[in-house]
Formats: sequence, structure tokens, C-alpha cells
Amino acid sequence: MPKTHELVSLDIGSDSIKGIVVDFSEGYGNVIAFSNVKTRGIENGEIKDVVALNESMTQIIQDLEEQVGRELRGDVLVSSSCGDFTLTEITEELLLTEKEDSYVTDEHVAKLTDNLLADLFPTNEKNSLHLFVKRYILDDTKIVVNPVGMKAKKIDAIYTVVMGSERYRNVVEYATKDITGEAEYYISFVSNAEAVLSSVEKDRGVMHVDLGYNTTTITLYYANTPLELQRIDIAMKNVLKDIAVVLKTSVQEAERLLRTYGVAVYMDVEPTPIEYRGLDGRTIQKTDKEFVSRIIYARLREIFMRVKKLYKDYTVKYPEFGSVGIPGGIVLTGGGAMLQRVETLASEIFKCPVRIGTISESENFKCEGNEINVFTPLYAPTFGNIIVYQKEQNMYTPMIGERSRKKPSGGFFKKLSETFGKIFG
Repeated sequence: MPKTHELVSLDIGSDSIKGIVVDFSEGYGNVIAFSNVKTRGIENGEIKDVVALNESMTQIIQDLEEQVGRELRGDVLVSSSCGDFTLTEITEELLLTEKEDSYVTDEHVAKLTDNLLADLFPTNEKNSLHLFVKRYILDDTKIVVNPVGMKAKKIDAIYTVVMGSERYRNVVEYATKDITGEAEYYISFVSNAEAVLSSVEKDRGVMHVDLGYNTTTITLYYANTPLELQRIDIAMKNVLKDIAVVLKTSVQEAERLLRTYGVAVYMDVEPTPIEYRGLDGRTIQKTDKEFVSRIIYARLREIFMRVKKLYKDYTVKYPEFGSVGIPGGIVLTGGGAMLQRVETLASEIFKCPVRIGTISESENFKCEGNEINVFTPLYAPTFGNIIVYQKEQNMYTPMIGERSRKKPSGGFFKKLSETFGKIFG
């Protein structure tokens, strides 16, 4: 852990920016500040208004600093769902000896990762990525999970690499590195999965469905490695648009109706009267809870049917799942997972185990009096950033080499504001 025993974790989404400040001085993660502000300036996963985005970032930093009563300190972790992402399988080879077999050491394993990074970034220009080792192969014949201590002349490592696009790097890395030196940056849905999926689920097989605002992201895990990654363009923004169009109101008012009265299914929902404002912002219109739920149900069912097709495709593609299905079933996260009775609809459609993803390692984190607000799918990526960061201290950082961290002078909030103005202005 950093010397300050403090981590600041931010997640930049298309709909909102989440942030937490976690103190580890007592040996566990104590959440001492948390904030969720509306994202402005990002549309369809792309920056459209830099000034507006800067204002949102400024707001969340101010919120966090006001709660802790000082400038933020410690390492800063940032994830984002902006940009495009790819999942690729890459094989890296290392010749140990040309004569007698040699024992595989930790240094050999580290060298494989160093070579992989050098191949991915020949100009030493790092992009956002997550590395997963699928397996090691000794002398082209023996498949092992951990090769250290075994004899071989050659070792191959098969990696799964999840990498963000250049746009992602511009939004996340460039927007933070001048503030914190070499800040740690991650991809939202990977951090999300690390927070909510158990190691047993990821090992035996599980499908992570992130019901985001701009896209729905589906990731299939097996043997503790992501095997498939798909993003579909129907998401919660479409649910909001449907409510706004049918009820002839604004998207903002539709969002209020969704958060306050929204239910994923309409069966057994009482037709409780609801008042809302029309497009002019003044006229009072009337509807009922059941009708709003019918609107939500129609679009959410369409999303789940698209996901169900992928589920079936994966059970055909991977023989391990063919007869019994994906053992871990479906784990839902994202803003859509906060919707009432979303599990009911998902279970009805998928016909397999379904659960809402919550912080699987919450026993390692505490948030006195605010657990019900913080330990939800909403903040999962921010906790996932911390979990990934902690793992990397033992896995990747020694292999890549010590990263320099130039701590800036001046307040965190001030430097963040200046950086956004300089980079995107």
C-alpha cells in the first residue's frame, strides 16, 4: 500500500462519475468519502463538451475533499467506460536453454510479461490494458498453471489481453498523469468484474452483464480468464428515451421516474398514480406505476433477449458449457442492476442462476453507516480499481519495473482543473 495508506478511486461513466476515498491505516479499507455526480460532456461514449466534463470532474473532487476536510492524497486510480475495447489472445515464447532442461524461475515468468509488453508497446507508449494468463506450455507439450520450479527448454505463455482504444487513453491517462505522475488507470467493466465476481465463479464459468448507460457489456469468464467480450448498443439510455417519448416528457424527467418508480416487470405492479412534468417543464401530466413499468419491461426484455442469444452461442462454442450451461449463470451490474425486480425478469428470460453483483470482497472494506449506499453495483468499479491495484502490486509492477510517481505541488482539485483545461482546451 502507498505510504499515505490512502487510495482515491474514480470511475468515469457516460451517465455519472463515481468516486471513493479509502483509508487503509487500520489494516482494512475504510471508505472515508464517496460521491456520485452527473457526467456532463460525454455522449455515446465520446467527449462532446470538454468544459462540461471538466465541471463534473471538478464537482466530484470538491465533494470528496469537503468530506475528508483536506486536499486528497495518496495514489489515484481511474477507470472509464469511454472508448472502444478489444479482447485478444496472445502467445509469448521464451527459450530457456538449447541443451539440457533448465528450471523455470520467477525471473523467466517476469521476462515473458516484459516481452509481451515490449511487443504491444514497441515505442514504450503504454495504453490501458489488463493481462490475464490463461496457461503455460512447457516444451510445446505440457500444459501447467504455474511453471515455476519445473524443468523445460522452452516455455510459452498464453495471455488474454483486454485493451482500451487510443481514445480511452486520451480521456483517462492523459487527463490524470500530469496531476499524479504515473497514475494507475483501468477499464471499468474489468474492474467491475473483479469487484463482484468470486474466484470460484470466474474459474468454473460465469457471464458478467454490465447494464450501463451507453452500452451493455457482456464478458464470459472461464478458468479465471475472460474468454469473450461483447458490447451491444442497446442500453439503459434506450429505456430512458422510451419513457420520455411515450410520456412526452424530457429525458431528465424520465430518469427521475425510472429511479423513483421504475420496476423491471409490470406483473403484480399496482397502478399507483404518478404525476410528472411535461416537455415544457411546467405542465403536470399523469400516469401510473404499472404503465411506466410496461415501458421499462419492453425495452429491458429486448436487451436481455440479445444477451440470451450470446449465452446460447457461448454454450455451443465452448464444450465445457454445452450440457449444463454456464455454471455461474448471469451476474448483473451497472445502473440497470439497481432497478427493482430486475432479477425476476432476467431469471424468467435466461432460465439460469441470476444475481445482482455486489462487492464480493466487502468484508475487506467498511463504510460506517453508509453500507447501503456504497456497497451497491453503482460503486463496484471504484472498489474493483482498488482490488486490481492491490493484485498488481504483487503481479505486474515488479515485472514492468518501478514506476516513478512525481507528486505535484498544489491541491489535487486545482491541478485536476488545470490539467483538463490544458489537455482538452
